[in-house]
Amino acid sequence: MKKLFILLFILCYSTLAQSQKEESAFPEIRISLSDNQFKKLVSSQGMKMDLKDAIMLINGDTVRVKEIHSRGNNSLNYKRKSLAVDLSEKVTIRQNGEKIKLKNFDLLNLVMDHNLWHNRWAFLSMSKLGLFPLYNSFCKLWINDVHQGIYLLVEKPSSFTDDVGSPFTIRRGPQHKVDKEYIKTDSKEEIKNYRQQYRLIYETIRVETGSGLFDRLAGIIDLPQYFSWLAFNYFVMNGDYADELFMYIHPESKLYAVIPWDYDDIIRPAPHEGWEQKNALAKNKLIFSSEESLDVAIVNDPFVYNEYLKSFKKVLDALDEDLVKSLAAKVLDELKVLSEDPEVSEATPFLGKEPFDLIEAEKDIKTTIDFIFSRRTLILSQIDE
Repeated sequence: MKKLFILLFILCYSTLAQSQKEESAFPEIRISLSDNQFKKLVSSQGMKMDLKDAIMLINGDTVRVKEIHSRGNNSLNYKRKSLAVDLSEKVTIRQNGEKIKLKNFDLLNLVMDHNLWHNRWAFLSMSKLGLFPLYNSFCKLWINDVHQGIYLLVEKPSSFTDDVGSPFTIRRGPQHKVDKEYIKTDSKEEIKNYRQQYRLIYETIRVETGSGLFDRLAGIIDLPQYFSWLAFNYFVMNGDYADELFMYIHPESKLYAVIPWDYDDIIRPAPHEGWEQKNALAKNKLIFSSEESLDVAIVNDPFVYNEYLKSFKKVLDALDEDLVKSLAAKVLDELKVLSEDPEVSEATPFLGKEPFDLIEAEKDIKTTIDFIFSRRTLILSQIDE
């Protein structure tokens, strides 16, 4: 019976495969579950759920699923769930004349991303800065033929680090605690050394100052990249970023490089910890949050802070008006195309909050980009003081 169900599901959509490959500007993903699982997925709140025996089609092609489960924190409380997907083998996605091979990715429901554009725009911007190497795209998702609305497909950081041959990756958590390790080496000695290399960051900021601090850190992490990431977070007023970071050993430099994550919270009136705590630790310094001790050490050491400001200026020079506006226009155009699909509007009840409004999104993007450019001018004047 199960085999018959699978065959019928595949045959039902196989005739769409060629037209989807040729016409769709976005990945189109269809998942089939048992009715009972789908009901539980929609009704569950605050808990992760493994989806058993799921069948998946991407742009009409059947893919072999290794694992799918719901993911996230606050987003688990909504009907539409973000999903983590691991395939048994890579699938080729054709988009805008390019071929992208994916095996592990997340499908983000964007319920915490007001007007749905912040993550996509931030990822595109950071990609231009050499900070965000992960494939990402808006996509369409159906579960049991029910359209789930607009999602963001994002390659998993661990998938990218596997592809580039990194032996060791961590996800940095609050107070720089290691939330998770991704190990791709059998050498216990290497693993021990990479862990010690990470701990050395925090030992160094306790004992070194000035050029000594800068030089020691530069031998542990990719400082220009880290500075650029820190600067971008200040520029876009990211309220919560200290524990939204993956750090991986670059296979050539052997330094820790970074992959940012989660840009729901940009253009926030205050950092996550509040202005009182931030100003107590890093008053008048050009970082948006003081939650991470490495960041505080960077801006409170005059020599290192001066080097950081040089990197900050390069970030702002790269993110000029033409580039930022063109990226915003690209995201808006993508949302326009998606919102024209009648099934998207029918999916809005699954948001569990206000439905997507293209006119509101367009106003929000314009207002925000105008504000960002006023902010850019102000920051440049502060750097030049």
